[in-house]
Amino acid sequence: MTGQTDSHCVREQMFTGTQGNPLPFSHAMQVCAVAAQKSNDGHPRPLDLRDDATLQAMAENPDYNTTSASFVHREAKTKVPGGVRRVNIN
Repeated sequence: MTGQTDSHCVREQMFTGTQGNPLPFSHAMQVCAVAAQKSNDGHPRPLDLRDDATLQAMAENPDYNTTSASFVHREAKTKVPGGVRRVNIN
């Protein structure tokens, strides 16, 4: 999966996963966070899901975000360092 936004990565993982098996939201967030970290020279960064209102709401809800995955909060005014990230999952 190449050239995706964070929200697209999470949706993709929720529907097909990396092995063709759909993942629950919290696991999809973890897969995409690892991919974002790899693309950021090993430095972790929060996922930016603000372009998808449903995923943003799920990230904010501890019933869905059971692993407390890091994400950019909806009211954040600043951009994620490096601008819009594209993640690659190998």
